[in-house]
Amino acid sequence: MSNYTPSEYLTKIQKLKYKAAIFPILLVIISFGLNILFELDQVKYLSIIGLIWYIFIIIKFRIRNNYPPESETEIILSPIYGRIVKIEGNSITIKKGIFQSADIRYAGQNIKVKIGSKKVNYFEERPTLVGKLIGMISSPAICICEVPEEWKIEINIGDKVVAGETILAIK
Repeated sequence: MSNYTPSEYLTKIQKLKYKAAIFPILLVIISFGLNILFELDQVKYLSIIGLIWYIFIIIKFRIRNNYPPESETEIILSPIYGRIVKIEGNSITIKKGIFQSADIRYAGQNIKVKIGSKKVNYFEERPTLVGKLIGMISSPAICICEVPEEWKIEINIGDKVVAGETILAIK
């Protein structure tokens, strides 16, 4: 699975987005047809709902470019976009909102990541490049990152983190 090219990732993401977008598109088409056949002005509101639903899906499946920092020492990066809500010992909790980017990035080999969400899709199970796109999450989520005790945590509660760019800890 680790031999995916960027175009294969984009193809997988597009397929997931098209599956989710089929219902709002059908809603717009059906309301348009009802308006033509029965001349009902009220069905235009169904078209507006379908359009808003479609825009919401596009936002949910957004993937951003990332630029991992260069470092001479070992680093651990944030696996998802979000905000730091709790730091307890060597455990960092990140909360991802519905309107934040959907990408999951490889954080590093010295970290245990648990993502709690209903809609997580992994493309790669054993990545080697820190900051690499390894999956997507199209819903709000809580991510718990377990950092080894000898590492120094570099972030604070309330900080916004960027997947594959924000340094969580340094060795």
